[in-house]
Amino acid sequence: MPVASTRRLWSDRTVFGRKVDHRRWARRLWWTFLATAALFVLFPSIDLAVSSWFFRQGQGFPVHANPTAEALRWTIWRLSEGMLLVAVVFLIATVFRKGIDELTARHWWFVVLLYLLGPGILVNGLLKANWGRARPSDVAEFAGPLEFTPPLEVSDQCLRNCSFVSGEGAAAFAFAISMLILLSAVRGRMKRFQLQLAVGAALAVGIVGPLLRVMAGRHFLSDTLFAAIFTLAIALALHWALLRESAETNPHDLSSRR
Repeated sequence: MPVASTRRLWSDRTVFGRKVDHRRWARRLWWTFLATAALFVLFPSIDLAVSSWFFRQGQGFPVHANPTAEALRWTIWRLSEGMLLVAVVFLIATVFRKGIDELTARHWWFVVLLYLLGPGILVNGLLKANWGRARPSDVAEFAGPLEFTPPLEVSDQCLRNCSFVSGEGAAAFAFAISMLILLSAVRGRMKRFQLQLAVGAALAVGIVGPLLRVMAGRHFLSDTLFAAIFTLAIALALHWALLRESAETNPHDLSSRR
């Protein structure tokens, strides 16, 4: 991307500071869900094909036992836990009118509710506990004892903590979304390179976290994609309910930092 275009991306409200059209994003998300669902209904073997890239006969999924990959996985998990803890602490602090001026109780409620409704209730409380989909490392195609089932088919192959959808993937997506929302609010305090670095790091967590779970044979590709869609849907609803006014009237324009 040319330098001029990069500057424009960060300076003319084409990313942060732009009014969010919730209806348009809801339609996009709905069509994305339908397209993803249709893809895996028509071609469920995509999951097996992608997982096979990381499977080695006689070794299983080597990434699962790789110390570096596991350290990175736990780092991402701790970052996600830390985000939720920070949100709870600052939410309590707002009661005593302490904290960061640009970050109101609504921002912290957004983060707390995103984690509670997404990775908490929907993913771990409902889907993973009841969907019954076996993990890649447990299915017969990868030397396991269980049967492979498509992502949208309820199964009896797993009794608890099952594959659909990815809990750690949903938490990584929740972290990335939360970071973007918080960064948008405080961007007036940051230099452009700091903002770009922070946004890049947030997006990296949202991509690398789920990818590691696929590479380790703990989730299929579809588990992570649907986790992303569901988490984004909850985030969009929460943004509409809590933050749509701040998105329309945020005073911290980037145009002064060229």
